[in-house]
Amino acid sequence: ISSTAAVHLCGSHLVDALYFVCGERGFFYSPSIVEQCCHKPCSIYHLEGYCD
Repeated sequence: ISSTAAVHLCGSHLVDALYFVCGERGFFYSPSIVEQCCHKPCSIYHLEGYCD
């Protein structure tokens, strides 16, 4: 995945992407991330905002 490419990520794909981006830092799950990344495409930079 390109760091600037916007992609749709839903369900387990979204969780896998968060694990990939956040690594050992971990992440918090917010319902808004589904709105931002599943219903609409989002980027890796946006996912980083959900890392702890």
